[in-house]
Amino acid sequence: MRIGYSFSVTGDYPQDSLTIILEDGCEVAKGDLVYVEHPKKGSPVIYQITKVCSHKETRDYEEALLKGGSVITDEERTTVRARAYQWGWMDGENIRPLRYPLPPNTQVFNAPPNIIEEFTQPASKWKIPLGVDPSSGLNVELDLYYLIRQCCLICGAVGTGKTTTAISMITRAAQAEPPVKFLIIDKDGEYSSLEMILGEKVEKIPWLSFFRSDDIHPEDLISEFRWQRGWWTSKILMKALSFLENVRQPLTKPHLTEAVKGVSEESVGFRRSEEDFDNYKRQAIEAVRFSRTIPNEYVKALDPVDLLNRHRIVIMDLSWGPNGWAKKHLVLTQVLRRVFHEALENSSFGCVIVLEEAMYYAPQWTQFSTGSKDSRGRLLSIVKEIATNGGRNGVGLWVVTQRLATVDKTVITQCANNTISHALEDIDKKRLQEVVGEHFVELLGSLPQGEAIMKGTALKCKFPIWVKVKPEMRPASAKSPPILRFQAMAAKEKELAQEIIVR
Repeated sequence: MRIGYSFSVTGDYPQDSLTIILEDGCEVAKGDLVYVEHPKKGSPVIYQITKVCSHKETRDYEEALLKGGSVITDEERTTVRARAYQWGWMDGENIRPLRYPLPPNTQVFNAPPNIIEEFTQPASKWKIPLGVDPSSGLNVELDLYYLIRQCCLICGAVGTGKTTTAISMITRAAQAEPPVKFLIIDKDGEYSSLEMILGEKVEKIPWLSFFRSDDIHPEDLISEFRWQRGWWTSKILMKALSFLENVRQPLTKPHLTEAVKGVSEESVGFRRSEEDFDNYKRQAIEAVRFSRTIPNEYVKALDPVDLLNRHRIVIMDLSWGPNGWAKKHLVLTQVLRRVFHEALENSSFGCVIVLEEAMYYAPQWTQFSTGSKDSRGRLLSIVKEIATNGGRNGVGLWVVTQRLATVDKTVITQCANNTISHALEDIDKKRLQEVVGEHFVELLGSLPQGEAIMKGTALKCKFPIWVKVKPEMRPASAKSPPILRFQAMAAKEKELAQEIIVR
C-alpha cells in the first residue's frame, strides 16, 4: 500500500535517506520498514523509519492567539513527515545499497511481510528465534554461526529484560542441532533457572571448586601481600615457589612454609647479616600463614573442559562463598585460560562464554574497578584475547551488562557485530553510538520492558530490527519479586504479634 511520496525542502533528493510526506489516512511508526521501487530494476529498495512528526507552517500571529486560548485548526497546512534511512535492495542473496538517484516525489510503499522476510530471515538452518517484530509480526531469528564467530553484546538498564533475553537465547541455543555449549560466569546466581528446563544438562559449580593452587602466579601473591617485586621477602617467596614447582609439590601453606624455611642467603643474593635474613623469612612465613589465596591443604580442582564435555551448560557461580574479588579474578583467569587454550589445541572443542555483569571482569578502569590492579589486569587480558581471537577458534563471547560505559572499550567494540539493546541510560547510549552508529540509537528511544533493538551479522540484513523478545525462562530473582518478599514479611509480622498476645 502506498503511504506517501518523497519530499525535499531544499530540492535535493539523496538516495541514502528519505523525507516522506504521508498521504491522508496513512500512518507509520518509528522502526517501520517502507520501500521505493528501484529506478532501474524495479525491485524494492528498503528504508527504515527513524522519525515521525507532524508539520505545520506557522504564522506570526498564532503564538498570540494560542496565548489567549484560541486555536486555529488548519488541516490544509498540516502534514505528517517521516524520515528514513536506506537499507538497500536484494541482489540475489546480498543486500546492495542503491546508487542511482531517485526521482523527486517518488512513491513510497509500506513494506509487506513477504518483502521484509526476504531481507531479514537468515538462510542458515542453524539459528534460534529471538522474538517478534511488532510492526510486521514476523519472527526475528539469529544465525548461531555469527553469534559465536563474532561476539554478542546484550545491554540494558535494570529491569528492562536483558538477563531474560540472555537466558532465553542460551536455552534455545543449547537445544539447537547441534547444541551449543556454554560456560556462564554468574555473579548473582540468576542463571540457576536454566536447570528447570534443561535439568541435568546444566551443572552449577561454586567458583572456588575451579581454584587451581598450582596455577597461582607469583605476582598474585606479591599483590595480595602488598609487597614490591624487588623486596627481599618477595625474592624469598619466589624462590620458595620455584622450589615447589621443581619438586612437583602442590602449593599449600604447609609446603610453602617449609620451602621458605629452606631458602638460603646465597640463592637470592643476600649479603647482609644472617639475623636480618632470618627476619625476612619470618615475615614471609607470617604472610603465607594469613594468606587468603594459598589453600591449607591440596584439593583437586574441577576441570571446566571436562565439565563442558559432559554438560551443555556449566555455570560458574560467583554468588557462593567468600566475596574477595581479587581471588575471584584469579580463579576466573585460570578457568578462561584453560578453556581458551584447549580450544586452540583441540579443533573438536568449543563453547560460548557468557559474562553476566561484564564490568566486574572487563571494566573500563576509569569508570569502574574491583579486586586488585594486578588481578584485574590479568583477567582483562584474557577476556580481550577471547573477544578478539576466540570466535575464530571456537570460543564465542556473550557480554551482558547494564552499564555499557563501565565495560572496556576493546571488548565492546568486538561485540559490535551482534548487539541486542534494551532501554539504556544517556551516558550508555553515547558509548553505544560510538560503536554501532546514530541510526541504532535513534531507534532505541525509550523501549518498553521486554522490547529491544537488534543489529548485527546474526541478522541477514545487518541493520537494526525492533523485536519484542519471547522469554523462554526468566532469571532466578524473578521468582521472588519485592512484593512477594514484603507480603511474606507482613504475614510473619502478624504471626509474631499474635504470639505475643497469646503469651
